[in-house]
Amino acid sequence: MRINEAYEHEPLLSCTADESCQPGGCGRVGTQCVDVTAPLTLTPTTVVGTMAVSCQGTPRITCTANADGTSCTVTMTQQVCVSIPIRYGVTMTAGEPTVSCAENCVGAGCC
Repeated sequence: MRINEAYEHEPLLSCTADESCQPGGCGRVGTQCVDVTAPLTLTPTTVVGTMAVSCQGTPRITCTANADGTSCTVTMTQQVCVSIPIRYGVTMTAGEPTVSCAENCVGAGCC
């Protein structure tokens, strides 16, 4: 609800000569608009699940001999798939609201 909605009312008309006023006088309503600020902090959250690793296919193997043939290097390459489940979210924390009096409010947009 907008703060203005709480204070909107029908304007009070002054008593005219042909209307009867209350013996104790006429009532009036004073209205003051206020600006309300409510800070909200949004914080991202993540939850990492259990990682799963699986090998795909067969490994590729290469063998390279050195120039004089006294040693060789064997290289194995394996495709590995890693599945990491992640759940994303957001938490919201409300701060303390503040209020201040609206000043110099004139016109249709006012209370």
